[in-house]
Amino acid sequence: MNLHKAFGIAAIIFLAAVIIFSAIYYKDVYGASGGSQYLTQSQLESLNVTGPGVYISPANSTIYVNNSTTLLVMAGPMDGPSMYSFEIEGLFNPTIVIREGVTVHFVVVNIDTDSEHNFVLSTRGPPYPYMSGMEYMGSGGFGFMTYMGFLPPTNSGHFYYYDFSYAFSQSGTYWYLCTYPGHAENGMYGKIVVDQ
Repeated sequence: MNLHKAFGIAAIIFLAAVIIFSAIYYKDVYGASGGSQYLTQSQLESLNVTGPGVYISPANSTIYVNNSTTLLVMAGPMDGPSMYSFEIEGLFNPTIVIREGVTVHFVVVNIDTDSEHNFVLSTRGPPYPYMSGMEYMGSGGFGFMTYMGFLPPTNSGHFYYYDFSYAFSQSGTYWYLCTYPGHAENGMYGKIVVDQ
Protein backbone atom coordinates (compact mmCIF):
# COMPACT_ATOMS: atom_id res chain seq x y z
CA MET A 1 0.00 0.00 0.00
CA ASN A 2 2.81 2.43 0.80
CA LEU A 3 4.42 1.72 -2.58
CA HIS A 4 1.18 2.60 -4.40
CA LYS A 5 0.82 5.75 -2.32
CA ALA A 6 4.41 6.78 -3.13
CA PHE A 7 3.83 6.21 -6.87
CA GLY A 8 0.60 8.23 -6.67
CA ILE A 9 2.33 11.15 -4.99
CA ALA A 10 5.22 10.98 -7.48
CA ALA A 11 2.73 10.97 -10.37
CA ILE A 12 0.92 14.02 -8.99
CA ILE A 13 4.22 15.89 -8.52
CA PHE A 14 5.30 14.96 -12.05
CA LEU A 15 1.95 16.09 -13.51
CA ALA A 16 2.15 19.39 -11.61
CA ALA A 17 5.71 19.95 -12.92
CA VAL A 18 4.57 19.27 -16.50
CA ILE A 19 1.69 21.75 -16.16
CA ILE A 20 3.95 24.45 -14.67
CA PHE A 21 6.62 23.89 -17.35
CA SER A 22 3.99 24.03 -20.11
CA ALA A 23 2.57 27.30 -18.76
CA ILE A 24 6.04 28.88 -18.57
CA TYR A 25 6.97 27.61 -22.05
CA TYR A 26 3.71 28.86 -23.56
CA LYS A 27 4.20 32.26 -21.93
CA ASP A 28 7.78 32.54 -23.21
CA VAL A 29 6.98 31.35 -26.73
CA TYR A 30 3.86 33.39 -27.31
CA GLY A 31 4.55 36.36 -25.04
CA ALA A 32 1.31 35.83 -23.16
CA SER A 33 0.11 33.48 -20.49
CA GLY A 34 -2.85 31.43 -21.62
CA GLY A 35 -2.66 32.87 -25.15
CA SER A 36 -5.03 35.68 -24.17
CA GLN A 37 -2.75 38.62 -24.95
CA TYR A 38 -4.21 39.89 -28.19
CA LEU A 39 -5.75 43.01 -29.66
CA THR A 40 -8.92 43.43 -31.68
CA GLN A 41 -8.92 45.44 -34.92
CA SER A 42 -10.28 48.54 -33.15
CA GLN A 43 -7.69 48.28 -30.36
CA LEU A 44 -4.93 47.94 -32.95
CA GLU A 45 -6.18 51.02 -34.81
CA SER A 46 -6.29 53.05 -31.58
CA LEU A 47 -2.57 52.33 -31.02
CA ASN A 48 -1.58 53.48 -34.50
CA VAL A 49 -0.91 57.12 -33.60
CA THR A 50 2.28 59.15 -33.67
CA GLY A 51 3.37 60.23 -30.20
CA PRO A 52 4.78 63.63 -29.26
CA GLY A 53 8.47 64.04 -29.99
CA VAL A 54 8.33 61.56 -32.88
CA TYR A 55 9.08 62.89 -36.37
CA ILE A 56 8.72 60.89 -39.56
CA SER A 57 10.72 61.42 -42.74
CA PRO A 58 9.19 59.28 -45.50
CA ALA A 59 11.76 60.62 -48.00
CA ASN A 60 14.64 58.81 -46.30
CA SER A 61 12.52 56.19 -44.46
CA THR A 62 13.60 57.45 -41.03
CA ILE A 63 11.80 57.95 -37.74
CA TYR A 64 13.27 60.42 -35.24
CA VAL A 65 12.45 59.85 -31.56
CA ASN A 66 13.35 62.75 -29.25
CA ASN A 67 11.19 61.92 -26.20
CA SER A 68 10.19 58.74 -24.41
CA THR A 69 7.28 57.34 -26.37
CA THR A 70 5.43 54.26 -27.59
CA LEU A 71 6.07 52.84 -31.05
CA LEU A 72 3.66 50.38 -32.63
CA VAL A 73 5.59 47.73 -34.57
CA MET A 74 3.46 45.66 -36.94
CA ALA A 75 5.18 42.47 -38.09
CA GLY A 76 4.44 40.87 -41.47
CA PRO A 77 2.17 43.52 -43.00
CA MET A 78 0.30 42.13 -45.99
CA ASP A 79 0.60 45.45 -47.86
CA GLY A 80 4.36 45.63 -47.23
CA PRO A 81 7.09 45.05 -49.78
CA SER A 82 7.21 41.44 -48.54
CA MET A 83 6.16 39.38 -45.55
CA TYR A 84 9.71 39.95 -44.30
CA SER A 85 9.09 43.46 -43.06
CA PHE A 86 8.05 45.55 -40.10
CA GLU A 87 5.73 48.53 -40.44
CA ILE A 88 6.47 51.34 -37.99
CA GLU A 89 4.78 54.74 -38.32
CA GLY A 90 3.71 53.86 -41.87
CA LEU A 91 7.26 53.04 -43.02
CA PHE A 92 8.64 49.59 -43.82
CA ASN A 93 11.85 48.57 -41.99
CA PRO A 94 12.71 52.21 -41.29
CA THR A 95 15.85 53.54 -39.66
CA ILE A 96 14.97 54.76 -36.16
CA VAL A 97 17.09 57.60 -34.78
CA ILE A 98 16.70 57.87 -31.01
CA ARG A 99 18.10 60.53 -28.71
CA GLU A 100 20.42 59.05 -26.09
CA GLY A 101 18.67 58.51 -22.76
CA VAL A 102 15.21 58.05 -24.28
CA THR A 103 13.07 55.05 -23.34
CA VAL A 104 10.94 53.54 -26.08
CA HIS A 105 7.96 51.35 -25.30
CA PHE A 106 7.54 48.90 -28.18
CA VAL A 107 4.16 47.30 -28.83
CA VAL A 108 4.90 44.48 -31.29
CA VAL A 109 1.85 43.07 -33.08
CA ASN A 110 1.86 40.19 -35.55
CA ILE A 111 -0.52 41.17 -38.36
CA ASP A 112 0.65 38.38 -40.69
CA THR A 113 -2.03 35.83 -41.54
CA ASP A 114 0.21 32.78 -41.89
CA SER A 115 3.60 33.19 -40.20
CA GLU A 116 5.04 33.71 -36.75
CA HIS A 117 7.25 36.74 -36.04
CA ASN A 118 9.10 38.47 -33.24
CA PHE A 119 11.06 41.72 -32.74
CA VAL A 120 14.48 41.54 -31.05
CA LEU A 121 17.06 44.28 -30.45
CA SER A 122 20.69 43.43 -31.22
CA THR A 123 24.13 44.99 -31.44
CA ARG A 124 24.96 42.84 -34.47
CA GLY A 125 23.97 43.99 -37.94
CA PRO A 126 23.42 42.17 -41.22
CA PRO A 127 24.02 39.93 -42.99
CA TYR A 128 22.05 37.45 -40.92
CA PRO A 129 22.19 33.66 -41.20
CA TYR A 130 19.09 31.52 -41.71
CA MET A 131 19.00 30.63 -37.99
CA SER A 132 19.87 34.05 -36.58
CA GLY A 133 18.19 33.30 -33.26
CA MET A 134 20.07 30.11 -32.47
CA GLU A 135 23.18 31.85 -31.15
CA TYR A 136 21.08 33.48 -28.44
CA MET A 137 20.97 30.16 -26.66
CA GLY A 138 24.18 29.45 -24.79
CA SER A 139 26.99 31.85 -25.63
CA GLY A 140 24.85 34.89 -26.46
CA GLY A 141 27.31 35.70 -29.23
CA PHE A 142 24.70 37.26 -31.47
CA GLY A 143 24.57 40.47 -29.42
CA PHE A 144 20.90 40.31 -28.43
CA MET A 145 19.85 43.07 -26.07
CA THR A 146 16.28 41.74 -25.68
CA TYR A 147 14.51 38.45 -26.18
CA MET A 148 10.98 37.76 -27.34
CA GLY A 149 9.17 34.55 -28.21
CA PHE A 150 7.36 34.15 -31.51
CA LEU A 151 3.89 35.62 -31.87
CA PRO A 152 1.32 33.45 -33.66
CA PRO A 153 -0.30 34.76 -36.85
CA THR A 154 -3.50 36.77 -36.62
CA ASN A 155 -6.56 34.60 -36.16
CA SER A 156 -10.26 35.49 -36.32
CA GLY A 157 -9.61 39.20 -35.86
CA HIS A 158 -7.21 38.66 -32.95
CA PHE A 159 -3.76 40.19 -33.29
CA TYR A 160 -1.25 38.68 -30.87
CA TYR A 161 1.17 41.14 -29.32
CA TYR A 162 4.04 41.57 -26.93
CA ASP A 163 5.16 44.82 -25.38
CA PHE A 164 8.36 45.88 -23.67
CA SER A 165 10.34 49.03 -22.92
CA TYR A 166 13.99 49.64 -23.60
CA ALA A 167 16.10 52.57 -22.34
CA PHE A 168 18.60 53.59 -25.01
CA SER A 169 21.22 54.91 -22.60
CA GLN A 170 24.30 54.53 -24.79
CA SER A 171 24.93 56.06 -28.19
CA GLY A 172 25.74 53.70 -31.03
CA THR A 173 24.24 51.67 -33.86
CA TYR A 174 21.85 48.87 -33.05
CA TRP A 175 19.50 46.66 -35.04
CA TYR A 176 16.01 45.23 -34.76
CA LEU A 177 15.18 41.94 -36.43
CA CYS A 178 12.88 38.94 -36.56
CA THR A 179 14.70 35.80 -35.43
CA TYR A 180 12.25 33.33 -36.99
CA PRO A 181 14.36 31.08 -39.28
CA GLY A 182 15.01 32.80 -42.61
CA HIS A 183 13.18 36.05 -41.85
CA ALA A 184 16.12 38.35 -40.99
CA GLU A 185 18.16 36.60 -43.68
CA ASN A 186 15.50 37.71 -46.19
CA GLY A 187 15.40 41.34 -45.04
CA MET A 188 13.25 41.50 -41.91
CA TYR A 189 15.44 43.93 -40.00
CA GLY A 190 16.19 47.62 -39.57
CA LYS A 191 18.73 49.99 -38.06
CA ILE A 192 18.53 51.98 -34.83
CA VAL A 193 20.91 54.90 -34.36
CA VAL A 194 21.22 56.32 -30.86
CA ASP A 195 22.93 59.69 -30.68
CA GLN A 196 23.28 62.68 -28.40
